[in-house]
Parts: sequence; C-alpha cells; structure tokens
Amino acid sequence: MADVGTGCGAIAVSLAHRLSDLEVYATDISAAALEVAAGNAQRHGVAGRVHLLLGDMLEPLPQAVALIAANMPYVADSDYAALPTSILDYEPAVALWGGPDGLDPLRRLLHQAPAKLIPGGALLAEIGHGQGELAMALAREAFPQGEARLLPDLAGVPRVLQVLTKW
Repeated sequence: MADVGTGCGAIAVSLAHRLSDLEVYATDISAAALEVAAGNAQRHGVAGRVHLLLGDMLEPLPQAVALIAANMPYVADSDYAALPTSILDYEPAVALWGGPDGLDPLRRLLHQAPAKLIPGGALLAEIGHGQGELAMALAREAFPQGEARLLPDLAGVPRVLQVLTKW
C-alpha cells in the first residue's frame, strides 16, 4: 500500500503494526516529516516494512500498489485564515493549504493514481467538509470504470472519498 503525505507516519505505522504481512510505501515532500515517521516506525517495530520515500504524492513509488491512502491538505483559500491558532501555530501551511477550493492536492493525486493502482485496487482520501460532490466528480473523471463513493465520519459528515477500481 501507499500512504501519501504520511507526515508523522500515523497511518503507515498503524497499518503495518496491525497487518503483519503489509509492506507500506510512505511518501512525503518533507524530509523532516519523514524523519519523524522513521522514528515512529522504529519505535513500533515496523521499520523494515514501512519504506519512507521523499517526493510528491505517488511519484516516488517503485511499483503499483493495491491501496492508496491519503490525508493531504484540503483547506480552501477562503477557510485558511479562519483556522484556529491551535492548528495554525503547530501545522505547517504545506500540510493544510489545498488551493482555491481545497482540492488541488486531490486533483494531482487522482491524476497519478490510475498508473499506480493494481487492477482491483482502492484509493481512500480524506476530504474537507462540503467537498464531497466535487471530489466525487474528480474521481469519476480519473476512474471512469471505477466506483466512487463518500464515507462519513462519526458525525455523519462525508469526509473520505473511496474509489474502487474495476479493471
């Protein structure tokens, strides 16, 4: 699997810890973030199965994967200034800002994903509140033969875009 925008490695490390046969490629554009992820992978005994790759989205992957998980920036320009200081003071802008409508990173991911998913693979990407309809349209454009749907968070708000391939 691939964990795009791994940051501290929470997704990559958790899944590798839980699934003992899983090999994970964890990508990030931040070398500092990958250092933190390396420490977390080591601390949890999965460093041999979590492969940290510096680069943009799926570009550094050496092979296609069965699952792509992505927690990328999705804050729209109009929402950025309104974020609480508890977020702005601790998260780098590159980890938050997603462009005019918040979906620029998702667009780039969906452009790269068809070449990086094996037949029958899946993509899961976190999206912001109110971005579901446009995210679905982007997914259907990138995967015309796939199946896209939105998954809700615990409050019932659509927050995860799921794409299942059918090649």
